[in-house]
Amino acid sequence: MYLCICKSVSDRQIREAVELGARTIGDLSVRLGIGVECGKCIDSVREFLDVCLATPLPATTDSAPPSSVAVTASPPPPAAAKPAPAQAAWFAVDL
Repeated sequence: MYLCICKSVSDRQIREAVELGARTIGDLSVRLGIGVECGKCIDSVREFLDVCLATPLPATTDSAPPSSVAVTASPPPPAAAKPAPAQAAWFAVDL
């Protein structure tokens, strides 16, 4: 169901954004553009957001690798590159 007609944002998109860490209307506005056109969706989106936040996130079973997959140690990360020498910044300001 579309909750924001102006930006064509559905309840599924809002639920996915919540699963990815969105917690406020501001978060949804930044991620999905909700409320920036006409603002009529804010109340219904806020109600749906409250429901999503009250519902526990589904538990994922991806935490343990399957028993048939061998786990190998990854190589150490490469050594950090030396930072570039500091240079004086040059810019002009037109007043």
